[in-house]
Amino acid sequence: MSQCRRLLEAISIVLCAAIPLGAQQEGFFTDVLCFAAELPDSNARVDVWSVIPYATLTFRAAEGGAFQAQYQLSVTIRDSAGQLLRSHVWNRRPYAPTYSIAQGATAAFEALQSSDHLPAGSYTITVLLRDEFSGREYRTSRRYEVPDYQRPSLALSSILLASTVEEHEQRPRITPFFSDDVAQLGERFFAAVELISRSAVSDSLTLRAELLLSEGKQKRYELLRRTLRPSMPQTLLLLPLQLPADIASGSYRLRVLVEHAGLPLAQSERSLRIRWSAFGRTVEDLERAIRQLRYVATQAQIDSIASAPTAAERRRRFEEFWAALDPTPGTLRNEAFEEYYDRIAQADRLFRSYTEGWQTDRGMVYVIFGPPLRREQFTLNGRQYERWTYADREFLFVDYTGFEDYRLLTPLPPDAKYRYNR
Repeated sequence: MSQCRRLLEAISIVLCAAIPLGAQQEGFFTDVLCFAAELPDSNARVDVWSVIPYATLTFRAAEGGAFQAQYQLSVTIRDSAGQLLRSHVWNRRPYAPTYSIAQGATAAFEALQSSDHLPAGSYTITVLLRDEFSGREYRTSRRYEVPDYQRPSLALSSILLASTVEEHEQRPRITPFFSDDVAQLGERFFAAVELISRSAVSDSLTLRAELLLSEGKQKRYELLRRTLRPSMPQTLLLLPLQLPADIASGSYRLRVLVEHAGLPLAQSERSLRIRWSAFGRTVEDLERAIRQLRYVATQAQIDSIASAPTAAERRRRFEEFWAALDPTPGTLRNEAFEEYYDRIAQADRLFRSYTEGWQTDRGMVYVIFGPPLRREQFTLNGRQYERWTYADREFLFVDYTGFEDYRLLTPLPPDAKYRYNR
């Protein structure tokens, strides 16, 4: 049994606490790990890991004051022609001793693993989770290329992401990270990959790890470069990786290469996502979030954040601005931040016109003052009007064009800015 496979089978599967279970992603987490098979008549072993957070499932009261859920998880593997090759099904009934645990307060989860031996080729791996009590289904499907491990002299396994690497009884012990969103780990994470060598290597090799944009402009970030000389048929490579300070949110590919004299001898790739978060909330587009500060910050404050020399510094200044407005400092949540961007999202949904909803006059009033106590529409002189009534003020809008492009007629107070008042 190879060193890497011994390691994977010996560890306790632990989800990183940075993953905001139930709050940021409903459903489950899954990952595919592929290694050279040890059986003489097999090419590759493919493991599919699935992690199901309790927060995803519907629990019902059970005997003794406990709570029970019921779900079915299925894993199917099809070849390039769509023919079903492998199928695994689990029917599970997890118990939670208290209601808070059932609701995900302790980030409890179940982890399931399937293993199959597959020849080289292209496959579609589909994982389907069905919550039996609610009837909800969650599905993930991906195309996966299984390498030919029997021919090349050097080959790499698939890349396993890890949140931590520790020494345990004189060998490394890793905590796998079963999510593509590495931003949840901060700016530093680990990648584990197994190098398979079928013949002796006399020369030194170069190991590189790089990050590439998945779409559009082919920007490339080199994360690691080191020299190695494999001395065993299987070598476990643990790679500490640091995200660049100017990296933006988006979809990427992590590529690990082994080269000699600049020529690639083996490589492995996997998808990654970077979705920066603040105060437990995902910030998909930091630049847009900074522009949306216009109803809570002064222009000088916005300019100060936007003009930071690096993306990391912009994130720091953005979080520092909101930390100063946090009504409950010292807690994980920032209620002012949550309410403000919830209003931005609602304004986008309710008032989109020629521009984004939060930029319209109605969106502006909604973000600053919240939803009105009463909204009235009426027609006067052939034009449509809308009146918003609050406890201490009233606003009147008019639609000049007939296309629901309402403009504010009531002047805003000179100091009108969003304030958390709850």
